[in-house]
Amino acid sequence: MITTRELINYQFSLIFGYSSPKDLIVGDIIGPGKLTRTKVNKLAEKVIQFLRMYNAILRDHTGSEIFSIEYELYNIVDEHASTKIYPKSMLMIPGKYKDCESLLVTLKPDTGYIDIHKSKKSVDKINELFYEIEEFTERPELNLEEKSDVLKKFVIRFSKKLFGELTEDKWNKKLVGLSKSLPTEEKMLTPHASLLSDVDILWNKKPKEILFKNSKFNKTQTPYQDHIANEHLKFTLSEPSIKFVVDRTLKFGSNLLMLANTGTIDESQERIIKFIIRTLEKKLNKESNLLNGNILIENVDNCLKEIESELNLFLKQSTSFLSSGERGSLTEIQQKYKSSMLTGSNPEQRDIFSIYIDLALFSISNIIQGKEKMIAIELQSAFNYFSELFYSNISLIKKTLPEFLSYRKLYLVAQNLINHVRSSLTTEKKPANVLGNSILDKFESFILNQIEIALEQFSKSQQYDEDRLIGIFKKIILENLDIFFEKIELNIGELVSFVEIQMESKFSKIKPHLEKFEKYSFELKYLLNYILRYSTINRFLKEENEREIADPVTFANKFHRFLERRIGGIDLVWKEYILNWVRDYAKRFFQMKEQKVWSLKDTYSDFINYLEEREKKEQEIESFLFFLDNYIAKIADSEVKNLLLEFYELYHYCISIRTDFPKYMFNKIRTELNLLTIEKESLSPVDYLNINEEVSFLTYIDEKRLKFFSSLIPKPTTVIMQHQLTNEEKDLFISDLYHVLNFKYWHNKVKIDVLDNFKEVYREWLKDV
Repeated sequence: MITTRELINYQFSLIFGYSSPKDLIVGDIIGPGKLTRTKVNKLAEKVIQFLRMYNAILRDHTGSEIFSIEYELYNIVDEHASTKIYPKSMLMIPGKYKDCESLLVTLKPDTGYIDIHKSKKSVDKINELFYEIEEFTERPELNLEEKSDVLKKFVIRFSKKLFGELTEDKWNKKLVGLSKSLPTEEKMLTPHASLLSDVDILWNKKPKEILFKNSKFNKTQTPYQDHIANEHLKFTLSEPSIKFVVDRTLKFGSNLLMLANTGTIDESQERIIKFIIRTLEKKLNKESNLLNGNILIENVDNCLKEIESELNLFLKQSTSFLSSGERGSLTEIQQKYKSSMLTGSNPEQRDIFSIYIDLALFSISNIIQGKEKMIAIELQSAFNYFSELFYSNISLIKKTLPEFLSYRKLYLVAQNLINHVRSSLTTEKKPANVLGNSILDKFESFILNQIEIALEQFSKSQQYDEDRLIGIFKKIILENLDIFFEKIELNIGELVSFVEIQMESKFSKIKPHLEKFEKYSFELKYLLNYILRYSTINRFLKEENEREIADPVTFANKFHRFLERRIGGIDLVWKEYILNWVRDYAKRFFQMKEQKVWSLKDTYSDFINYLEEREKKEQEIESFLFFLDNYIAKIADSEVKNLLLEFYELYHYCISIRTDFPKYMFNKIRTELNLLTIEKESLSPVDYLNINEEVSFLTYIDEKRLKFFSSLIPKPTTVIMQHQLTNEEKDLFISDLYHVLNFKYWHNKVKIDVLDNFKEVYREWLKDV
């Protein structure tokens, strides 16, 4: 039965991590789990680590640090399986005071009701208090560990304070008409771009992730003109930067929820589950006959009944001790209990009882701590919890086994099909073998994702049925084969590798050139992102006089010199090539007869569009031929030149395989599926409890059942970034500048509006208004 306190903890959970100026990291978790202090501290360290990584990305790409992120927690199980105790949103709020930093991650039962600025002040205030505490601990008689212990005591107290403010609605927004407008509310923001994307869920990832793909970027007309428009450009986020931040926000959410999910674990339950499964394995190992899955389930049921019988004897003897009237400290009572249990049991029971005793005492120590005077009967409630936990775990294992066996069957049949296709590729020539395996790797990941989706849709009450599972597997493959191959695309790198293998005997003579070609596609994308991130192009705009760089030629020439200095130390092959793009942009205007009056806003927009379109064009497989033509023309060595011309001809010939080869692989997979013989399994009982070295029945239960939030996926709804203004820039604004990403979902689509409050806080704009 769930108590009121537990019910609140299932709806409201909190992780708080704090890092001191001397890099002492402490933290606390308030939630449904019961973790040891060691594990809590490890989670706190990870929370701070994730915050630092994310902020480093934001500073580089947007000139900002995170102010807050809110995620909607999407329940991926069927509606009838959802319960009211799941939280509906996850809020991430960092705190900062001087060199102290912290991160609050909270899960709550509603979305959009929190006044972010109010909650941020509370977290910042905690940092200020920590700073004062650290100043107080700067005493010579305290070593580093003792200082850390002081911080640990206070982090527990402060976490409870934050949790109280959250659950008592002290951070909630006031009613309409009673509150002033917040600087990050939509009515205070001006949109300047949007991003439309498809939404996909990677079910087979650990943790599960959301992926946005096929994104389309649209710029919005802003109200700024002339000088104000140029000033706004200096703080505007580019398309690659926005996409990169969105991608990292999705991963950040998955990682934060993974930590919150770990915080829901009851370590006592985890130990009990591990003990039961290890005991099952020992009992099943004694069975030498080969069994099918259904008989295994019956055998496991019998083994669980034996374990339950042992537990009943153990609890009966424990009850006798509890009513003995023994007195002492908690430690003394525990020692007397252990001695009484071992001396009161027969030799056959002693070994197994010693394990039960350790499990019971660990559970008790998580509930009752540091009591100096007590009577044995005071352990009764803790023992009741332990016994109920043990019984519920026996029931959980019994219920989960058919589900695990279903997953195991589908997974292994999928691996069997993939292995058959791989085996058939061994008869092909090496180029086809390598490319075929590359496509097969993608197909394997795709199919395992579809299996996860199918399993989530299974009713948990369904029994293990091999015949039905075989039918489901074939249905999964046939329904998704067309979908996969409609979307599969070979890229430049894959074709280059394909041609390389065909020229294997001549590879060494042109190896440096081919290695450069392999890096071509990735480096172009990376360099474009590097050029258009805040720390590059926005910095250039701030350093230059806006009147001097208004025309395209001057802009390109000055930016080229700026970029040469910036990327000079970067160890990338194609940096000079991307610099040529900037020169090529300027050349477009040399022959123009009609002179146009350019504004910096127009030049900037035209330049960005040129670079993005150029990169998109050069990533096309056919365009690489034009690049090769120009590249080979500059080679002086005749032998190398002839070999590269041969490479050119082979690449040109192989362009046709980008459609033909996927069709070939489609037919090969379909043929192997038709030939695949899927027999009912008959194995040694213990073999059913493992899939491979990484996945077993134990890890499956741990991931799917012990972690309470496993059915939730974080979908970002609002990202608020606070611009890190320099001292000179602060004079230009009446208050803080914020960048906001608002996410709106429908079906498998998402629209991301990119907004800022520049209009509300920039002094010169307000003067003109």
